[in-house]
Amino acid sequence: MDVDLFAGEGAPMLPFEFPVAENDIRIRRIRSPRYVDYEAGNAILNRLAWLYNRPKAVRPPCSLIYGDTNNGKTALAYKFVRDFSPREDSPEYGKRPVVYVHAPPFADLNGFYDAILRSLKAPYRSTARPQAKWDQLLQLLAAVGTRVLILDEVNNLLIGKADQRSMVLNSLKSLSNELKIPVVAMGTQDAVRVFQTDQQLGNRFEPIGIPRWALSKDYAVFIARYVQRLELKQESNFRSKELVGRIHSMSEGLTGETCKLLALAAEMAVHTGREIIDMGTLDQVPWVMPSERRRAAR
Repeated sequence: MDVDLFAGEGAPMLPFEFPVAENDIRIRRIRSPRYVDYEAGNAILNRLAWLYNRPKAVRPPCSLIYGDTNNGKTALAYKFVRDFSPREDSPEYGKRPVVYVHAPPFADLNGFYDAILRSLKAPYRSTARPQAKWDQLLQLLAAVGTRVLILDEVNNLLIGKADQRSMVLNSLKSLSNELKIPVVAMGTQDAVRVFQTDQQLGNRFEPIGIPRWALSKDYAVFIARYVQRLELKQESNFRSKELVGRIHSMSEGLTGETCKLLALAAEMAVHTGREIIDMGTLDQVPWVMPSERRRAAR
């Protein structure tokens, strides 16, 4: 028997709007990234905003945001960059108050410097000495008014030689000290191991985990809000514990996997003309659960 997750509350479903659009335009919209508020994500964004708004300090606080793969870390970083980047009509347009950098695929000091320079879209010589790149970075980050530096996928630093990992981590700490700005590291649970290799870094970078979703009303509300933005013409029944539980099981409670699954289901609903996400739609979605993908890759 199907169970109503909101039984007894009488809460109305979120309103749906159905703009008129051709299917190909709608599919492109469905595939476009979007952010929907949720408690754990907002807590991370609030922490980042707190770091951003702090005055410069000799030893600024830093954070380590960690969680499972595809659990929304990078999406949160992108949203934070968008929210705190000057708009075109702003006198500060062209500044880079938040700089997002993807860590190199393995521990490598030159690769680390190159990644930041690429993020800044700065010309540089890959063969230049590390000291020259360091000096260039300090000048550029100060010139563009950087207030927070985000380094994603820091778990990559576990790959490679220990001395290179130490040099990258020391450079990260020194950047924070020299510029007097917070640094935010992001990665999987392995990222915690990276920072535990250095006691000073472990104390400096406060770890904050992003949990997986539990099967709950909050999860159902998140799904409903997300699907509302996919512009389907029929109202899906996310009061149903059976339907929400199926989505939770298929995504394994991961935020990114949930969003990807819902987008695929919405695309299938548009293609078939059913315009709804239900058990039948989910049956048609080509989907392999995250844990099964990892097992297949071994």
